[in-house]
Amino acid sequence: MEPLVGVVQDLSLARDLDTVMQIVRDAARDLTGADGAALVLREGDLSYFVEENAVGPLWKGQRYPMSCCISGWVMIHAEAVAIEDIYADPRIPADAYRPTFVKSLAMVPIRTKAPIGAIGNYWATRHLATPDELAVLQALADSTSVAMENVAVYAEMERRVRDRTCEIEAKNRELREKHAALLELERQKEALSAHVVHDLKSPASAIMLAASMGLQGESLSAAERRRWGAILASAQHIQRTALNLLDIAGSHDGHLVPVPVEIDLGALFAEICELFRLQAERREQAIEPCVDVPRGALQADPQLLRRVVQNLVDNALRHSPARGTLHLEAHAGAEGVEVAVSDEGPGIEAHLREHIFDRYVSIREDDDGAGAARGLGLTFCRLAIEAHGGKIWIEDNEPRGSRFCFWLPAAVRAA
Repeated sequence: MEPLVGVVQDLSLARDLDTVMQIVRDAARDLTGADGAALVLREGDLSYFVEENAVGPLWKGQRYPMSCCISGWVMIHAEAVAIEDIYADPRIPADAYRPTFVKSLAMVPIRTKAPIGAIGNYWATRHLATPDELAVLQALADSTSVAMENVAVYAEMERRVRDRTCEIEAKNRELREKHAALLELERQKEALSAHVVHDLKSPASAIMLAASMGLQGESLSAAERRRWGAILASAQHIQRTALNLLDIAGSHDGHLVPVPVEIDLGALFAEICELFRLQAERREQAIEPCVDVPRGALQADPQLLRRVVQNLVDNALRHSPARGTLHLEAHAGAEGVEVAVSDEGPGIEAHLREHIFDRYVSIREDDDGAGAARGLGLTFCRLAIEAHGGKIWIEDNEPRGSRFCFWLPAAVRAA
């Protein structure tokens, strides 16, 4: 039994049919001391002699109808046979055996349920296989059946792994191609943004200069002053929009990097209130600043912070009613500074607040103006505040309107 255990272990490690057949061919002869052994597989209605190990040639590579050979009989009847005199047994095709050394044989099926083959032992002298020899041979055949099934399972697993690997490689190629296309699209978008900004900034600057000079006229009527103020506000809005577009396009690659310095929020708020004074006066709106932040409490990028507040104030004025009041507040806390721009507009529904800062999101305007699209300004605000390590959000402004709030840490390290 020890040699059989070793053979079974070898079969359990076999990963291809050729290895299984070589192991079985040699073991079948060694385990019984036979003069020859053959491994036969079923191919439809044929017995195919695939391997042999014998003192003389047998039938390796030959195929015979199952109905006219002993291996076929064993597979058809799913039972073992031991034949002492092959020429005295009518199941043996004597003419096929005369050229060989065979005088006696034993044959067992590979798998007793629906056999898939047979293992034969052959002797050159008269020999009747003992029950122990048949039992060992049948145990080898049963182990062979399991090994062949394992090989089939292993082959199927390998096939699936190969197929899956091919699918993954194809997906990876597709993703790489899409990624390359997106990078190219991003490059084109940034190039286009740069061209658009260049084409917008120059005329906007010229309009701003002309409007500023026009407002300096001492003999201007109130109507003329309002017209020049409207022109100046529109040109400033065009310039801010162009800069927002450039920063949003470039932020994918980390171009929005703050350069923090100490900020005087009182001075910044005063500058912004003066910038929007004419725009507010046209609709009799008021801007009321309130700064409760000690000097040195905040460090931020002055250009980015100025544009954030400008965008929020411009947004609040445009969506507030005539003769409304806009509150611009800043308060210092233990860990940072909170700024809020409060308006008296229609407000923003709760389900829209988390999306209103998203890139290129357009929110449809309702009949009363609530939920109107805010363009690129709010997207820039989120990017600029988050680049500082802060956060931005929207609250209700009781009893009416919205509060756009952002928080900045007390100090931001330079990049």
